[in-house]
Amino acid sequence: MAAKAPSPARVLKTHYKVRKPITEAEARYLIAHATTSSNEWVVIQHYDKWFDVRGLTEAEVADTLDALDRERAANLSSGMANPH
Repeated sequence: MAAKAPSPARVLKTHYKVRKPITEAEARYLIAHATTSSNEWVVIQHYDKWFDVRGLTEAEVADTLDALDRERAANLSSGMANPH
């Protein structure tokens, strides 16, 4: 018996490479000393959170930024985050 293909509504985008949460001190060290990266990005800061994105492609960094914005918007709309 052949496996059923998932319905289009249930297909989720899979991120094989993920952003790695780091501290601000680690981010500053990477900014100053990182020599290898898959793109021109080394770290990203989203509000008070820092992420190591050296292993991500530029498209994956863009997807990560979009995902962080969506998470922030969801938290704001649910009242879990303060807009200030």
